[in-house]
Amino acid sequence: MACGNLPEGQGTENEEQVNMPRRRKVRRVDKSICQKCQQVKSLYIFRNITYCKPCLEAAIFARITKSLHPPLKPQRSTSRMAATSGHRPPPQSGSALVCLSSGCGSTTMLDLLLSKQYIGKGAGIPIDRTKGEKEPIWSKGYVVYVEFGGALNVEERTKEIREWVEQRQEGLEFIGVRAEDVYDPAFKSRLRQLGGAIDGEEVSDIQPLSINLKDSDLPLFPVASSTSTTTPLDQLRTLLASLPPASRPQILSHILSSLVTAVAHALPNISHVLLGETSTRQAQRLISGTASGRGWQLPLELSAVRTEPPVAGTESRGLVWLKPLKDLTTKEAAVYCHIKGLSQWTRNDRKWEVAGPVGKRDARGKGGVASLEMLTEQFIAGLSVTHPSTVSTINRTGDKLVFPGKEEERPHCPVCQLPIDPSALEWKSRTGLTSLPTKLNPMPASTPSTPEATLAPLLCYSCLTTFTPPTVVSKARLAEEGNVENVALPLWIREGVERRNGGGAGMPVGREAMKEQIKDFLIGE
Repeated sequence: MACGNLPEGQGTENEEQVNMPRRRKVRRVDKSICQKCQQVKSLYIFRNITYCKPCLEAAIFARITKSLHPPLKPQRSTSRMAATSGHRPPPQSGSALVCLSSGCGSTTMLDLLLSKQYIGKGAGIPIDRTKGEKEPIWSKGYVVYVEFGGALNVEERTKEIREWVEQRQEGLEFIGVRAEDVYDPAFKSRLRQLGGAIDGEEVSDIQPLSINLKDSDLPLFPVASSTSTTTPLDQLRTLLASLPPASRPQILSHILSSLVTAVAHALPNISHVLLGETSTRQAQRLISGTASGRGWQLPLELSAVRTEPPVAGTESRGLVWLKPLKDLTTKEAAVYCHIKGLSQWTRNDRKWEVAGPVGKRDARGKGGVASLEMLTEQFIAGLSVTHPSTVSTINRTGDKLVFPGKEEERPHCPVCQLPIDPSALEWKSRTGLTSLPTKLNPMPASTPSTPEATLAPLLCYSCLTTFTPPTVVSKARLAEEGNVENVALPLWIREGVERRNGGGAGMPVGREAMKEQIKDFLIGE
């Protein structure tokens, strides 16, 4: 067998057929030059491609528009090329709500939307095309920021973020809310007044429910009189202290989601909610969500476009939740903030793992990591150093997940407000020891009153795990560390329980609400 190229006609027929082809010349790429413009010295390298500053900004914006434009274009654009093209989508009928966390992802998203004139300064303001102004996609924009400083005992940044948003002078309206507002009955009324409501609704008399975390059925009771007089911040800190350390980041995530949803429904004419979640964060949620039992709901949580149907009995026309940074890594967003001079302002550490008191055996993971979310974040960050394709590989796997059935046909969990998987309580009872005989685990001498309802049958598997420790040993340790028999729940959980129970039938009623219901039958003094 000949390995070289023989002159034509000098070899046998078999030799000429097995000759190896000449090796193709590989084009050598000069890494010191930007591979896009091929004119300027390169400064950054991502995905084995070198960029200069202008080309990197253009590449980041192109990657964002690839996820942002298709859901904003009309449905009649059936062509894939037309849907994913870089042409600006038509103006939308509603306003945009941008979620700002002061992290590099949400900061990059807001800066690009403003610099590319995707958000206008308000309805009725003329556009000067002679100065290069473009027609905005949304005529009005709101920025919402949720403050967790009080709940976590860390420095608050609401004032700093408000000043940064207002100094942009882009017509944005800043909405600052606090995590403890989930216990405030007047929260929604204040939001409607901020949105321009003339009269605003009266303060709701709804009171939070209290829960007994010692019981695996999670019975619900009317809130105790001593608990009702405490401040919303104290109630939130009590809830965090009563939960295991591994469950606290999960409940804080649900609090964030419920507050953003409440703001979106209370403000007028909101049609789109934009989240600054990067692909790195998506990969972390995919791994931690699967490990915590949220695999059944992950297709909805990780979807780049999620349409929420209109809420019955309200003026809401439905919301569209968008994640424009789904194809952008946290490193790329951080570099963009560095180029724009925003790196000194951004904060990427949420510090949710420090919520609640620190017990004797709270840190069970390596390096004192008490939550699955933080452990997953550190694992992916460390693995990405030696394997740069880690995030993209995880996300490609997550893109294959499909939600079974239709979202609107399933009952929703009162805590995470997502469709529940069937038989979650039955499945959990078969996978772990949830109770001990009475001799080994005697009942307390004073038993609580008869519960009005139970929360466990209404929860999804992940939220059930959040409120119920997985083992009997964890339950016993939790009972020793603090009072878990009368813990007030946020107001949105009560609303979800009432919807599942058919409008609140059989639910505890507050004193003022009961008086309002029977006022026609009272005899005047």
